[in-house]
Amino acid sequence: MKISVFGAGYVGLVTAACFAEVGHHVTCCDTDAAKIASLRAGKVPIFEPGLTELVANGVKSGRLDFTVDAAAAVGASRVAVLAVGTPPREDGSTDLSQIHGAAKQIRGHVRGELTVLIKSTVPVGTNASLAELFDGTSVNVISNPEFLREGSAVADGLKPDRIIVGTRSEADRDLIRELYEPFSRNHEKIMFMSPESAELVKYGANSMLATRISFMNELAEYSSRIGADIEDVRRGMGADPRIGSGYLYPGLGFGGSCFPKDLRSLESQMLQHSVEPSVVSAVIARNQRQIDLVVDVVTSVTAGQTAPVVALWGVAFKPNTDDIREAPSLKIAKRLLDRGFSVRLTDPVVNMAQVESVIGTSGVTFTDTELGAAEGADVVVLVTEWRQYRSPEFAELRHSMRGTTVIDGRNQWSRKQVQAAGLTYIGIGRR
Repeated sequence: MKISVFGAGYVGLVTAACFAEVGHHVTCCDTDAAKIASLRAGKVPIFEPGLTELVANGVKSGRLDFTVDAAAAVGASRVAVLAVGTPPREDGSTDLSQIHGAAKQIRGHVRGELTVLIKSTVPVGTNASLAELFDGTSVNVISNPEFLREGSAVADGLKPDRIIVGTRSEADRDLIRELYEPFSRNHEKIMFMSPESAELVKYGANSMLATRISFMNELAEYSSRIGADIEDVRRGMGADPRIGSGYLYPGLGFGGSCFPKDLRSLESQMLQHSVEPSVVSAVIARNQRQIDLVVDVVTSVTAGQTAPVVALWGVAFKPNTDDIREAPSLKIAKRLLDRGFSVRLTDPVVNMAQVESVIGTSGVTFTDTELGAAEGADVVVLVTEWRQYRSPEFAELRHSMRGTTVIDGRNQWSRKQVQAAGLTYIGIGRR
């Protein structure tokens, strides 16, 4: 099948590469000419394991191409995928200008029967509004939200656990079955429903996962006050098959391009329909409190220290990505900088230019290694659980630091090993 994908960002590029990998012919269209030229040269602008190889395979096979020409992309396609950005506005509502802009581009070049898939995360009602925009044409609009996890997006794209499809047309169902047949050979993964339900599934799923994280962080704070160990609590809770162990890990809160944005959007949508988003609002507030807690701990343990220095290990909001959107690391760094700290950052894939775009360079040092970042630091905070940070040489770390405190923001270090090296261990919700 011939497909066009509008948007060569994270979702669009992964979607296009995965469709091409299973045999579809895909044209990825974007208004950024420099990005398109880079992709044609084989340079993928984002860090995502396996994506560079997947894109290269698609280009080499001739099944994946990139263009800025919307007319050419639409003209040769049976399916057009909307995968453009839906950023938040100041009030938390969703800015749909890119969605509407891409849809208008598509409408202007429709030549025959075309189905438009909305991959982007959009508020409930967007499918209906786009159906009105395409009224009078041979275009059908289907809601088909993505569920790609950064760091494992290629695997998620090639082996989805479910394919959510919002449509009211039986003909559209047949087309979707044909489009996704290569992804559903082991068992049926497609779930058909109304467009409104499909749009809400994405918000509901992300909000549920975020709720589990925030609830565990709240329990962790309580554990630290009463002498319990949240790791024991987590294991005990996760052993209940009704609960399971996923997303029960306390830490420094969630970040990234999805959870914070989607929660605020859902909160805004519910308020527009006179539904009090009490749970959603509480999850957002709890997530912010995690930043306050770690900043307060750092401030407390360095009280009286002249020109305190803090090293943050990990900048990306999670491992295996270079995404720093809503990253806890930069929220913590900014708060500490405002309190007069010097901050040293290190990350395997994030670079200083990315950091500078968010918090500037004043008071910030970026180093290539974790021990380099810890040199002369009063406190080291493990922020992102990169694999290479799992088993540091704590004796070397103690030798490098000026102070003795390490904050295990992901509860992945052994207190015994840390203390044996002469360091003071502080975990999240641990005794």
